[in-house]
Amino acid sequence: MLDQFHPCIHDSIENIVDVKAYGNCGYRAIAALLGMGEDSWSLVCNHLLKELAKWSDEYINLLGGMTDLRN
Repeated sequence: MLDQFHPCIHDSIENIVDVKAYGNCGYRAIAALLGMGEDSWSLVCNHLLKELAKWSDEYINLLGGMTDLRN
């Protein structure tokens, strides 16, 4: 899968995880790379939601506003 990335970043890539492609891929990849197993994707999602809720003002300030991430 390394050939799917631009050659200039190959040295920066330490791990590639091929996760199931039917939804929640980003969460699945993070869970797998954390050693939790990709089926623990919902835990990663819940932790992210808690983090965003706890620090929402800081993230809004850092990112310069709010966007609709559902689209």
